[in-house]
Amino acid sequence: MHALYERAVLRSLYERMLRQLEEAHGRTAPEMVLPTLDGGDFDLQKHRGKPVVLAFWASWCGPCRAELPELAELAKRRDDVAVFAVNVDREQRAAEMFMRQVAFELPVVWDNESQVMGQLDVTSMPTTFVIDAKGTIKWRKVGYSREKRLTELEAVLDGMVR
Repeated sequence: MHALYERAVLRSLYERMLRQLEEAHGRTAPEMVLPTLDGGDFDLQKHRGKPVVLAFWASWCGPCRAELPELAELAKRRDDVAVFAVNVDREQRAAEMFMRQVAFELPVVWDNESQVMGQLDVTSMPTTFVIDAKGTIKWRKVGYSREKRLTELEAVLDGMVR
């Protein structure tokens, strides 16, 4: 009986995630102005004109330790795309400690009050979005696969800019 209940709960969560994915695709990205960890401001509107990747992460996220350095490498290879790491930790200190442990060079945006996280229905880490040059959400992925790495993301980006 317990196994049946667990399967029902997992099925329900899976169906919710699928609905969230469908609802996000094709939607205009919400306006967002958030602080960056270096003391500046991130305004999504200012990045219109080329695709933007928003990678939501947290200091307690194991898969983020692998994904963020790969995203930084992608950002170095692709000047046709803007890549931002959006941290959701409540305390900036936790994010800073993570960044000392995990080397990656990306602009870090801080959503410590879950403002954008809530608007985009982010419920798991990591979650990655691709927003096109006009501000429309074109892709959303929850999780990170060491086997697939960033192949899906790169395919989406290739289809948009080439």
